[in-house]
Amino acid sequence: MILQIIKYGDKILHKKCQKIKKNILFEGLFENMFNTLLEYMFNTLLKYGGVGLAAPQIGIYLRLFIINSFDSRKNIFLNPKILTKFGVDKEYCEGCLSLPKSFYRIKRKEIIFIEYFDEKWIRHNLHIKGFLARVILHESDHLNGQLIISL
Repeated sequence: MILQIIKYGDKILHKKCQKIKKNILFEGLFENMFNTLLEYMFNTLLKYGGVGLAAPQIGIYLRLFIINSFDSRKNIFLNPKILTKFGVDKEYCEGCLSLPKSFYRIKRKEIIFIEYFDEKWIRHNLHIKGFLARVILHESDHLNGQLIISL
């Protein structure tokens, strides 16, 4: 199934998302529903040719985003927290599925240290640099109700 992506202008995109609670998400029917949601999110991401998709872009106010990396891995980030951003500010053009056919020059730090949980509720702490760091920062902005046009 392909989900509808919420476009710029909808106030949903400016709402801050809630943390996901493990005990609610991974018990009973909710776990199956969550796995189906992830499948639909990846289908949607691939359909529209994106690299990342955050839950608020499909109308869900949870701290969740996905990234389809170039090595075909599906990366799922639950309750991500950017712990540190460092390095020099680098400016690149960024696009957004909620702002179709638009690109903006955005400055971001080149290296991040992030903490998050994967779909099996395993905690990860990673240093990430380059393009993947930029994508994670972009998707994290969505979870905080920010769009690239407001940066």
